Amino acid sequence: MNGICRGHRVMRAAVLIAAAVFAFVPAGQVRAQPVSIPAPAAKPSKQVCVNAELNGEVALSYDCLSQQLAPTRTASAAGGASNAAEGLATAPSNQVGTFNYSAESIRFGSNWGKSVEPQRPPPVPVVPLR
Repeated sequence: MNGICRGHRVMRAAVLIAAAVFAFVPAGQVRAQPVSIPAPAAKPSKQVCVNAELNGEVALSYDCLSQQLAPTRTASAAGGASNAAEGLATAPSNQVGTFNYSAESIRFGSNWGKSVEPQRPPPVPVVPLR
C-alpha cells in the first residue's frame, strides 16, 4: 500500500479532482452553493453556507446567508388575514384605537375610577410683579 492508507488515497483523489475542476472554470463562474448536512433522523437537517476561495479571493455565499436570516413563516402568518375586517379584529387595541387599560390608567392617574377628569397638577399661583 506504499505507506498510505486507503482513506488518504481517496482524499488525495478528491483534492486533485477539485483542483482540476477549478483550473478549468473561469473565476467569475464559481458560486458557493448551500449544502445540507445529514442529521440524525430525529432532527431536521440544517442548511450550511459554503464560502468558496479562488485565486486567493473569498466569495461569500450571500444568497445562502440571506435565506438563513430570513424570518421563518409560521402557520398563522402563512394564512394571514383574509380581509381587512379580520385584520382589525385581531389587531392590538393601541393600533385600532379602542380601550386600553394601561394607557387610560396612566392618563387619568389617581383619578382613574373616581372622576371623568384626568389628573392634572394643581395650578401654579401667579404672583404679580412689584
